[in-house]
Amino acid sequence: MAVCPGTNGLRRGAGFLALGAALCLPGPAQLRLPLDQLGARRPPNFTPAFAGQTVVVRGVVSARAFHFPDYTFLAFEDARGGAVIEVTSDSRSVNGYQPGDEIEVQGMVSAHAGMVTILPSEIRSLGRRAAPVQRDLPLEDLLGFQHLGQLVRTEGRVIDTGETTGGAYLTLSSRKGDYRLFIPHALGIPSASLADFSKGDKVEAAGVALQYCTTAPCDRWFELLVGDTSQLIRTERSGTVSPLVVAIGLSAVLIIGFVLWNRERRLRWQRERLRKTYQLGEEILSASSMEAILAGISESLPRILGVTRVHLYVYNRGTKALNAVVSGGHQPVSISLSSPPGGTHAGAVACFHYRTLLVIPDIDRSPFPIAAGAGEDGPKSLLFVPMLSQGEVAGVLELDQDDRARDFTTDEQALAQHLGNQIGVAIRLLDQRSVQEQLFRTEKLAAVGRLITGVVNELQTPLSSISELASRALVKSQMTPADREVSAIAAEARKASAIVSRLVSFAAAEQGEARPVCVSTLLRSLIEFRERDWKASGIRVQDLTSSEQMFVLGSHGQLEQAFLTLFVHAEQSLAEAAEKTITIRTSILGKRVVIEITFTAPSDARAPQETAAVLGVTRSVIGGHGGEVRLIEKNNTEPCFEVELPLTARERVGTAVPLSVPLRDAHRRMTALVIEPDDTVQRQLLALLAARGFRVVPVDNADTGLDLTQRMRFDAAFCSVHAPGLNWVELSERLQSRVGAFILLADHYDAELSADFEGESRFVVAKPLQEADLERVLKAMDMVVGVRNGDA
Repeated sequence: MAVCPGTNGLRRGAGFLALGAALCLPGPAQLRLPLDQLGARRPPNFTPAFAGQTVVVRGVVSARAFHFPDYTFLAFEDARGGAVIEVTSDSRSVNGYQPGDEIEVQGMVSAHAGMVTILPSEIRSLGRRAAPVQRDLPLEDLLGFQHLGQLVRTEGRVIDTGETTGGAYLTLSSRKGDYRLFIPHALGIPSASLADFSKGDKVEAAGVALQYCTTAPCDRWFELLVGDTSQLIRTERSGTVSPLVVAIGLSAVLIIGFVLWNRERRLRWQRERLRKTYQLGEEILSASSMEAILAGISESLPRILGVTRVHLYVYNRGTKALNAVVSGGHQPVSISLSSPPGGTHAGAVACFHYRTLLVIPDIDRSPFPIAAGAGEDGPKSLLFVPMLSQGEVAGVLELDQDDRARDFTTDEQALAQHLGNQIGVAIRLLDQRSVQEQLFRTEKLAAVGRLITGVVNELQTPLSSISELASRALVKSQMTPADREVSAIAAEARKASAIVSRLVSFAAAEQGEARPVCVSTLLRSLIEFRERDWKASGIRVQDLTSSEQMFVLGSHGQLEQAFLTLFVHAEQSLAEAAEKTITIRTSILGKRVVIEITFTAPSDARAPQETAAVLGVTRSVIGGHGGEVRLIEKNNTEPCFEVELPLTARERVGTAVPLSVPLRDAHRRMTALVIEPDDTVQRQLLALLAARGFRVVPVDNADTGLDLTQRMRFDAAFCSVHAPGLNWVELSERLQSRVGAFILLADHYDAELSADFEGESRFVVAKPLQEADLERVLKAMDMVVGVRNGDA
């Protein structure tokens, strides 16, 4: 506690006057007070309530006397409070008291720097009792009058250190304010140095609670009077951290470390999943078939997305259905888009129609109709992904989760959509590759045809001579022993000549005009041609062709080649079949002849791309004759090629019917490219052009058409304004130097479009197509060709 030297004389004088008054004058009756009442205050300046009155108090000494240069304090307590005896003359009178001495004090109530004290006139010793016990109190409880004069112990963190003439001090901080620990000098001897203590240290101290407030009001500046530095204990050095803080910090570090480790683990898994996804995407784009794509995603997607099973459905334009891609040994499934079945197939059809992801987290709680057909052993969760390519849906990817219900996250849905789009692109690439292979085979067949034609032309003359000479020899050698040998030579020569003629019809398509062809005779001839090979392979043939002659208008060689291609494909499909039977049947339906070629295989055993290639080759030929060819299933066991051709009148057999080809190119057959996604319009245009002698190559998107024009020469290109891929404006510019004429197929007549677009070798035709409009365009094309050739 700091001491103010300027007031010491006044305080000492007041003490002598009070003592003299007590000894010389008759005093009032003695007032006995408990110590808590002795410390009572009078507002507003909080001065002692009994100031100047003589009182008698009793208590037990709590600490040894505190000596200051001009006065001494002795603290004592009772059960209700504490007080301080202030001695200003002879401090030795209180030096003999020890903690535990019970005393009775008579004296006058006074105040010292705001602290209530008693100036003793008499101190009587009453004996010994147990020394008062230190009270453990927080700093906040000591910032008030309640515990003044009591022996207490507290702790706090040092915010300041210093020294005055009366002693050294430490300032502690609390929520209510600062609190000072004061160590007085002992009888003029400086107290131990507090240099070992510094700001930030946490200390624990024991002493007597006092107040040192020199200005009114006396309600602040409380302090703890400490006897010596032994009563000061440093519990924590500045800069050190408490165990609780260390524990909290360590826990925070562990939590942050776990979060970072978990985040890194998640990022590492995401990077690994992306790497696997990119690898799977490359495998998809380089796959050679849909079965290979299904095998790849069935192996990889369960590890990437955690699904149980994968299904793949590809859109079939011809049948307007979703065909399930299956591995070897499984029965193929075709899902109708107009009347889909129940179960998960309904979800695939809905995804195809809506062109968006369809997520079913829990199939048992889903209102979607597939829940009813799922069954107890079916999947618990489903994800349907549309496979998009160039703005069109190429099919649907289905992901199943069997063991539990789950909700696919946004990232998983985006990843599945990415893979689905890559599969859609792969389907496009497979289609284009199939078209390119067809073109390559066509070019190869054309080269082989030219070679065969050259060889046949060389063989025809000697074979004719051999046949003629054999006939003459047969006439001259009648009734001779050589008759039998000469007859065999003549028969074999005629047979060789027939084979050579057939090779000529295969190698060179008839040009210039179409003639009536008897389908019945053509089929029986092909059956006879292949009969020996079929018998060698164990194939039984059922010839159910009608004996009635049925004629179609067209090229005998092209039709023969198309039917022979179907026969060979059926023959090869029966290689592994237990029962090998090919049935050929003809019938008349309206004004069309229907030819059915059925073979007893459990399903079309050839690879789907091979079957598609066969249909592609024959479809262009049959379509050029105004007919259709398709593959259908009979009784779920027997595939059947069904060919329809328009019948022609019998009386036209003897008359050659010229094809309506453009006059300027009458020496060769013209070729047209049709780019039309609508199957109905495509078939109509194909029939109209085929009837006019055009070879027609139909495609459903502009990109494939552009690729074809780089490999083949086309006299005309018909393009729909809605063709997917490259837009028709840019396509017409890029095809300007590659085709003879570009005909734009508009939805309706548009005078403004016609005026802007039509020009040299460019035309606009409105849908639905009319023969008069087509004839107008063909005549205009003929005039353009004539001008270019210098004939106009």
